[in-house]
Amino acid sequence: MKTGTVTMKRILAFSIAVITSMTVLAGGAKPVLNQQPASAESQEIKENKNKISSAKSKISELEEKQAELDKKISSTKDDINKEEENQAAIQEQIETVQETILTLEDSISDLENEIAGLEEDIAKSEIKIKNKKAEIDEGVDDFKQRMRAMYISGSSSYSDILIGATDFYDMLMKIELVKRVADHDNTMIDGLVELKDQYEVQEAELENSKAELETNKTDLEEQKTYHQEQKAKLDELYEQSQAVIDQLEADKQAYEENKAQIDKEQADFEAQLQKLYKEQEAIKAKEAEAARKAEEERQRKLQEQQQQQQQSSNGNSTSSNAGGNTSGSGQSSTNNGDYGYQNKSQFTWPVPGYYHISYGVGWRWGAYHKGIDIWSPGIRGAKICASAPGTVIQVSNTCPHDYGKNYSCGCGGGYGNYCIIDHGNGYWTLYGHSQHMNVSVGQHVEQGEVLGLIGSTGHSTGDHLHFEVRLNGVAQNPSNYV
Repeated sequence: MKTGTVTMKRILAFSIAVITSMTVLAGGAKPVLNQQPASAESQEIKENKNKISSAKSKISELEEKQAELDKKISSTKDDINKEEENQAAIQEQIETVQETILTLEDSISDLENEIAGLEEDIAKSEIKIKNKKAEIDEGVDDFKQRMRAMYISGSSSYSDILIGATDFYDMLMKIELVKRVADHDNTMIDGLVELKDQYEVQEAELENSKAELETNKTDLEEQKTYHQEQKAKLDELYEQSQAVIDQLEADKQAYEENKAQIDKEQADFEAQLQKLYKEQEAIKAKEAEAARKAEEERQRKLQEQQQQQQQSSNGNSTSSNAGGNTSGSGQSSTNNGDYGYQNKSQFTWPVPGYYHISYGVGWRWGAYHKGIDIWSPGIRGAKICASAPGTVIQVSNTCPHDYGKNYSCGCGGGYGNYCIIDHGNGYWTLYGHSQHMNVSVGQHVEQGEVLGLIGSTGHSTGDHLHFEVRLNGVAQNPSNYV
């Protein structure tokens, strides 16, 4: 009987110790999760950085080559015995500058992607750091509460426990209680230290990302400036190139020999474009009228519904009034919203990487040239891209004569294989002399979408793109838009 009583006392004492321990620990810090630092760079980010680094190396090599060719061009410029060598150096420099421009464009695109990715990562890191700081603050507050609770309850030393224990078993229970409280406090402290370490690592990574972002932005602006300088240099080289001068003279002679036929083709083509413009305007007017009627019908039905609802509401409110008038009347007005015109889209260069204008807008050999001709060495097969978003309204792919010729084959009104895009607000763009157009009438295209490849169909002495911008059917100067 005595043994059973002792056993029950021990069980009760142990239970009281556990309950007391849980009570003391209640309200303590929440468990600290072992959160790992930011993950390593993804494979895509690494590849993009490698591309940027490779582009920089290639640009440096091309700059060295350009410097050597500049010296060669300068040393042979005024020596009549070295004219052939001078022209060969100019042609090689044209190709080198062109390659530099293309490499810069790729590098600029990669840098823009890198900057966008860094900005996104920085935004995410700032949120993580903010949350980590809040977690640390919460943990510190919890620990302060623990310290306050310990201060209020009083701190028991092991000597106090030994002296105050009623028996040996009571002493063991109190020692276990103090040990558990101490372990809990140590865990809280270790967790806060770990959180602090993670916070500092994330802060350092954030600062590194911000520094990298600023460096990339500076590099981007420098490359854009250098890109413009290279385009200007390319134009200067074309002016010095005898091959370009000879091509201009050949084009002039070919035009004069076929002037009557060319003039007729241009007049017929212009008449077709004006007819197409009127047809497109008629279609748009019809669609606008149909939309207006549909909107009016929608508004009429909406008003009827509102009137019916109002009548129903009035009927319900007066039904309890004997002999009351159940008829109701009223008017409603609806705000239809804003239906303003869309802003004009930003036009972009239609042949990325090839920027030389061999012919511009204006009078040339007794005729008015309505667009710009874009030509550079090696341009054949280059991508023709939509200068702005829009809808394809005309396509011609009937010309098989894809080669330079000193006459007009008559295909496509002299434009060979071409397409026209309607960008809205009266703006059209025309792309001529393509090998083949890969779009169809009615197709919507986005800015930069590939329309076809550079060729020499129609009346074309060599591979190039004839590019026009028209507003309400009237040819504009594309150089004012791209």
